[in-house]
Amino acid sequence: MQSIPIFSILIASATSLLAIEVASSRPQSGEKSASLPAPVSKEKFTLQQIEQQKHELEDKIVLIEITLVGGGDIGHGMLHYFAKDTSGSAMPYGRLDIPREDLQKMRLAQNPHHNGPFKIYARVHVFPEKKAVAICVAVGMHVSVENGKAIYSW
Repeated sequence: MQSIPIFSILIASATSLLAIEVASSRPQSGEKSASLPAPVSKEKFTLQQIEQQKHELEDKIVLIEITLVGGGDIGHGMLHYFAKDTSGSAMPYGRLDIPREDLQKMRLAQNPHHNGPFKIYARVHVFPEKKAVAICVAVGMHVSVENGKAIYSW
């Protein structure tokens, strides 16, 4: 029975290290959102769909509807959350990183007990390891597309 807590600690440590790797390689939230691609679809994706299609969706923007389960600061101006999508599927959980300043724009900083549901546009990031889990990085709650360019806002 003691191996379960140790295993959990190892998973938590590995997750933190991987999240730091993503945060340090990702553009800061000051990047102009116009440089981001338009969403793949107007339809919502489930976190399970994202995981199953992670290689096709890598670096693309998807719409997800989630509630935030729990998370914390990972440095580099990023907050890391475990999220649950609203699909009711058998595997509704996934990871979402949100820039700290954008979390404040969502008004979650003022009301941390309000955990969703939220519709969020997120960029899919896939770690280079073959069996690694995909992670979503929030880019906005609203999008407008003109002349093939997408502008995301909170």
